[in-house]
Amino acid sequence: MRLLKRIFWTVLAFAFLGLSWLWDWLGPLVQRVIDLLPLERLKQAVIRFMDRLPPYPTLVVFLIPIVVIEPFKILALWILAKGQILLGVAVYAGAELLRFSLVAFLFKACRDKLLSIGWFAVAYGWFIEAHEWAHRQVAPFVAGVRQWLRDAGLIGGERGFLPKLRALWRYSRRGRAGSR
Repeated sequence: MRLLKRIFWTVLAFAFLGLSWLWDWLGPLVQRVIDLLPLERLKQAVIRFMDRLPPYPTLVVFLIPIVVIEPFKILALWILAKGQILLGVAVYAGAELLRFSLVAFLFKACRDKLLSIGWFAVAYGWFIEAHEWAHRQVAPFVAGVRQWLRDAGLIGGERGFLPKLRALWRYSRRGRAGSR
């Protein structure tokens, strides 16, 4: 039972870190896309509008992208149900990327105001703590994988695809020789 509990919490931690990694990795990419859009006046107008709002209406505006994007996700599921897999996946991914971009932009624009709401600040603090917990939870697994990759010669050592492929081949041969 203890092993199952440990596996459950580790899988949960990996799922949480996966979403967090996605946020960390896509954040700068989305910021570049937003910066490339020639909508500087619109972005500044949105920021000025958000600055004038009190905290709770800011929270409502912060939630608007989630509500606006949901119909596109439903459309994507309908397209998938019709058998158009690539189009359905593209619409769903595009809707998620747009939602992510808008939420990231709005959170960056009104983070301090949102954190002035007591319960939001507590929830944000819990999120940060959960993020740190998840890192601690998966650290032994990640360390083991890194050590295996080092032993296999896939990290460190020579750069390039062919040296890594040779190292992987040597590592796999070493494992077979030891089992005979």
